[in-house]
Amino acid sequence: MGASANAQAIAGKIPLPPRRPANFGITAPAPAQETQPVLQPVKPAPIKPAALDISPEEMLANINDSLTNLKQFSAKFAQYSGNGQQSSGKLTVLRPGRLRFDYNAPSTITIIADGSSVAVIDSKLNTQDVYSIGLTPLKFLLGGTINLARDFKVTEVLHEGDRIAVYAEDSSTFGGTSRVVLGFDPKSYVLKEWSVTDPQGYEVNVVLANIDTRHEPDAMQFVIPENPNAARKK
Repeated sequence: MGASANAQAIAGKIPLPPRRPANFGITAPAPAQETQPVLQPVKPAPIKPAALDISPEEMLANINDSLTNLKQFSAKFAQYSGNGQQSSGKLTVLRPGRLRFDYNAPSTITIIADGSSVAVIDSKLNTQDVYSIGLTPLKFLLGGTINLARDFKVTEVLHEGDRIAVYAEDSSTFGGTSRVVLGFDPKSYVLKEWSVTDPQGYEVNVVLANIDTRHEPDAMQFVIPENPNAARKK
């Protein structure tokens, strides 16, 4: 379906990866099928940039350069939702414009960005809701040239222990302003985690592991299918 009123209602509640109601595409909580990375529940005390001899502006410029030069990557992800749900799966990105989240069972959700639209697909409910990439907080991953200060209102850039954290606000999402925190490796500037808090205060945290930047994915993975059941990998 197109960007219908139903799609907008769902997109307004879903940051990306989407916030899902307790029974949306997942039958019951189940033990993770594989070991998931552990989120730090408490924000570490920041190390002042002056001690690292690099300014917040330089850190942000390095992050922009690293993301712009990264044409593809895949990674395993662990997702932690504000209602206590946990899920996992695989993220695949082919820039510019294309992204795919394949959730592990028991979830029946697949998310595909084809360059202009994002589809949230539930093969169990046989539903497919499509909305604009520009309405998602992860749109920064998909542009040709990355400039975080252009895509967000960046409020802080801090070196925090084993990550560089970019704190930002995104006013282009449905329903108001979302708060976004992006975590990068301080040596390679590779994206390793993010959190999105929507205008209603609902938070989703995602941590990446086993990041592969060498192998180019098949472009056919990023075609939004007409049949929602066709989105699931066999």
